[in-house]
Amino acid sequence: MPPSPHEIAIVEEKLAWCIAVHAPADLIDRLRVALADGQVELVEKSADAMLPRAPNVRAPEPSRPVRDGDDIRFDNGLVQATVNAHGALLELGSPRTRVPLAQANLLGAFRDFPNGWRLRVRPSGIDVHEDGVEIRFVAGSSPLTMAIEVRRGEPFVRVACATDWRAHATLALENWVALRAPALHYGIDRRYLALSDERAGVALFVLDPADWKSSALRAGGTYFRASLLRDRGAAQLAWAFAPFEPGISNGRLEGAYEAFAYPPRVRLFTSEDPAVIVTGTKPAQDGDGVIVHAREVDGADRTLRLRCGARMREVDAGASIEGEAIVAGINGLGEQSFRVRF
Repeated sequence: MPPSPHEIAIVEEKLAWCIAVHAPADLIDRLRVALADGQVELVEKSADAMLPRAPNVRAPEPSRPVRDGDDIRFDNGLVQATVNAHGALLELGSPRTRVPLAQANLLGAFRDFPNGWRLRVRPSGIDVHEDGVEIRFVAGSSPLTMAIEVRRGEPFVRVACATDWRAHATLALENWVALRAPALHYGIDRRYLALSDERAGVALFVLDPADWKSSALRAGGTYFRASLLRDRGAAQLAWAFAPFEPGISNGRLEGAYEAFAYPPRVRLFTSEDPAVIVTGTKPAQDGDGVIVHAREVDGADRTLRLRCGARMREVDAGASIEGEAIVAGINGLGEQSFRVRF
């Protein structure tokens, strides 16, 4: 299976770190070529060997699920959720809001042609562990295993799914919510969908979604679907459901997505303003320094400050270095890229 965009992004940043700490230039050049050829695992191992050992940043521990009859409840103080034995999300909320779900987190398999054919995804067993819930499914001859967990300190419900997909169909995730005339918002690169009305909101984060579909329901509310997988073969999929209060900023949603999608790691560049997101850090194609990309997501012109974890010598594109930070203007919903030398 080819590396995913977020896997490539992690390795690009590690290689950028190698440049920042002055690893041998000829070795970095070879690794840039290898990364362009798709040798992600090789590049990551080589970069890890060159970099100082990072502090041991551990992922948050899972919160223990509790059985409630046939259902299973999660509560870590930030998010509360209830799922049934088929993995359907029946309740979702935070201490200050409740999302009016009909049901969510349902797997389906679809083929649009010739006649809107649909393959049923059938549950075949469930296990409740101290760190989460594991549910097994079968779709035709394709086995799937779904793991649901809520980690301490995280404001969302994590779902992971492993499959050996053998069907000539698209595996998708279906959801129905009773939000009134909801406002829909897609995150950077359509990596999540957020819906809200005056009462509550919910965001569905998906790791590398194929596409999205949504439609209004006749009885009110919204149906939305994320396509997870189109190609046959072994795959590891992941998504999360995040309840939120109306009026939340796009920056906070983007930050929550980052916490979901990426493992704990030491960033080369971090933004001092949650409305400005660092969207990529990688070696320059010509080998001259590092390129960092940033985007404003809340729709207002502002001054960005990108703090750097290494000692910078020079930055271009009309920016300046103030202490440990790149400082420049950025337009509302605009993008900026900077070449940094160390």
